[in-house]
Amino acid sequence: MKAIECPRESDVLDALASARWPHRVTCELADHVASCAICTDVLAVAAAMRADSDAQWQHANIPSSGQVWWRAEMRARQEAIRKASRPITIAQGVAALLALALTGTAGWVAWTWLRDQAPPFGFASVSAQALTSPLALASVVALGALAVSGPVGRVVAPLGRPAKAGRYGSQSRTLRL
Repeated sequence: MKAIECPRESDVLDALASARWPHRVTCELADHVASCAICTDVLAVAAAMRADSDAQWQHANIPSSGQVWWRAEMRARQEAIRKASRPITIAQGVAALLALALTGTAGWVAWTWLRDQAPPFGFASVSAQALTSPLALASVVALGALAVSGPVGRVVAPLGRPAKAGRYGSQSRTLRL
């Protein structure tokens, strides 16, 4: 049976990894590698891998320390902005949800009132079924949403824009109503 492992493989790999092979190794290890086919193969493969690794390091494009520092600063700023904007985003979502709920409630109340007041307004020719149709209700809700979201959007939109530099470089933010 042919051996597939040699007890001196680790010595050969250590000598190659520490750049002692072939000039600064003991004569005993050099003689062993010359006589052992397994260690010769291990040395050939490990030397090829080491040469390839060294060649890759020669062609590596390593950024300057200033560029690494700048990227780290930019990443930290972006993280801080993202962390600071979370409550604002949540508040805007809650405000939009409340505006939609308020619009829906107002539309429903207005619709029931209008349906009850239909005969005094002269809607006698319009059937009650036409007033309560899903299309009519959806139209009233959509118009109510537009009526509420327009002013709300006008107040909220300037808050989402980045502040412009003022006259003397100060950050000034104006709220237009």
